[in-house]
Amino acid sequence: MLRLRRLSSSIALALILSIAPVQMLLAQPGQKEDTDLPSKWFQKAKGYEQALELQAETGADIFIYFTREAPSDEKGLCRWFESKGLSDVKIRKYLRDYIKVKAPLPSNPDTQKLAEAFEVGKTPAVYIVQPKRRPQKCAVFDWTDKKPKLLNADEMIEVFRVRSSERYQLPSEADTK
Repeated sequence: MLRLRRLSSSIALALILSIAPVQMLLAQPGQKEDTDLPSKWFQKAKGYEQALELQAETGADIFIYFTREAPSDEKGLCRWFESKGLSDVKIRKYLRDYIKVKAPLPSNPDTQKLAEAFEVGKTPAVYIVQPKRRPQKCAVFDWTDKKPKLLNADEMIEVFRVRSSERYQLPSEADTK
């Protein structure tokens, strides 16, 4: 019995040692791993400031979503994007690796200034902010026929991926399921 425990301990140690170099290659020095990213959405301009601080620690990209607050009975593009886009399982899984910020408009003066800095016109407005780079706008609707058509989950993920930093270019877990 003692010999079996030593053998299983040795196997476990060997497995840990074989995985550690791979994890060191994926994690950059001084940065937290993606698993340390909060699942919650930061809110408004203050939340964006917190997201920037977390980005400095982790190197993760920020996903920022500007929305217009509307009564619950009112339909609109923001509500459509939230109910059919952001609630999609593939999208939710893909966004786990981002620091997420939601900025409702109209809002407090700081959030209004943030929207002006991002040059937000129509909502929903989605941006990917890479560390030390300019924000990249992400179109989540196709307006080809002058009528909005929400992109499907795979199309949206591709839009997010091509505007994201290098660490998001590898296939994500959302792609493998």
